[in-house]
Amino acid sequence: MEEFLENVKMLVNTLGHKVFEEKRDFHPKQKNETFFINAARGADAEGEPTSDGFVVFKGSKAAGTAVPSMTSNFLNLRQKLIDEKAMVENGNSYEFVEDYIFSSPSTAAAMVMGRNANGLTEWKLKSGKTLKGYESSDITPE
Repeated sequence: MEEFLENVKMLVNTLGHKVFEEKRDFHPKQKNETFFINAARGADAEGEPTSDGFVVFKGSKAAGTAVPSMTSNFLNLRQKLIDEKAMVENGNSYEFVEDYIFSSPSTAAAMVMGRNANGLTEWKLKSGKTLKGYESSDITPE
């Protein structure tokens, strides 16, 4: 039975779901590698890419409402975050009560902005460089 469970854990993790993993400690990088979103309906968040996906920092604000055209999977995840108190209502927005790791920058951006989003272009450094541009500049030819 334990071997079966290990196989299930491996397969689920391979698909990008972190359901069987314990919460990890997160140690932020340098402040100049922090990405931001400041958008409509109260969205004002900070985060950074990690080896597990994209982490949105504690205290970040998500849009108070979601647009009707948002994908149903994203709407369900957003509601789950609210129901589990990972995001709590704070005035006209929702606030993350702890650092939260999403499977991708796009999922993180969608939860913060309350709409479908491309995280590679929505998350930006203070300099204005997008996550996509940042990741492209990190790759050096050999």
